[in-house]
Amino acid sequence: AWWIALVAVIVTVIISIGLIMSHLETYERPEVQKYVIRILFMTPLYAVIAFLSLTFTNAALFLNVVRDCYEAFVLYNFLKMLYVWLGGERAVITAMAKKKQIQLPFPLHTIEPWEMGDEMFYNCKFGVLQYVVVIPVCAVVTFITAAFGAYEGEHWYSMDFWIEVLICASATWAIYCLITFYLSMQEELEASVTNALGKFLCVKAVVFFCFWQGIVLHLVLAIGYMPETQQYSAKNFVIAIEQWLICLEMLVIAICFNLAYPVKEITEMRELNLSESSPYGSTDQKKPSP
Repeated sequence: AWWIALVAVIVTVIISIGLIMSHLETYERPEVQKYVIRILFMTPLYAVIAFLSLTFTNAALFLNVVRDCYEAFVLYNFLKMLYVWLGGERAVITAMAKKKQIQLPFPLHTIEPWEMGDEMFYNCKFGVLQYVVVIPVCAVVTFITAAFGAYEGEHWYSMDFWIEVLICASATWAIYCLITFYLSMQEELEASVTNALGKFLCVKAVVFFCFWQGIVLHLVLAIGYMPETQQYSAKNFVIAIEQWLICLEMLVIAICFNLAYPVKEITEMRELNLSESSPYGSTDQKKPSP
């Protein structure tokens, strides 16, 4: 199993670095590609951290904190990339205010929806940004409590339990707000860039499925269905399974990223001007003759 994970990580890194280097060699749309490159680093970073956690189980806690912090950074950059695709924040607000009111996605579809325009925009924006704040705070608390031996415990009120609950709630709300924003501007995004949904789903898959996969495995551990081995305790066995799965999953995600973020598609991306205040003009526009 260790060798399978190693091979998967090596292939993931090769595929990911190849695509990143291609973007750097054809750096024609820096306002977009700088965000794309940051997103693409997600798969090799996840894969390497998962493999190190699988190999050095005692360091898994601290390595996962680094992974979570970069995950929050990627969510922020993905949201900023959406703004660039749509011509900037002010252009998005202006266009959103002109659109038909939509209901919030399930499970909040029964409450009063956020008004299209400023309210929808800023609720979605701050809903994602809160995750960028929560994760570093949880990381600091984790490092401090772990250093004093107060992080883990057998009771429900232990620090690790409440940090997991907070991260779970924060991550779920961030993903929900990102989905809401995408749905509110879906037509404009699909008109601006090819396979906008695929790009969105790739990022969502890494964040959402990897996170909830860990939650499910730890629930299985809490119920008592996870066996112990001579090499691993039940808890370390769960960590090993989670990290091994991530090593394999990142190979699949790296391939999906190659399909969703090709260099040619990004550099030839159609520019959609939602308003006259759009800060980015189309790269196809010819400069006026002097």
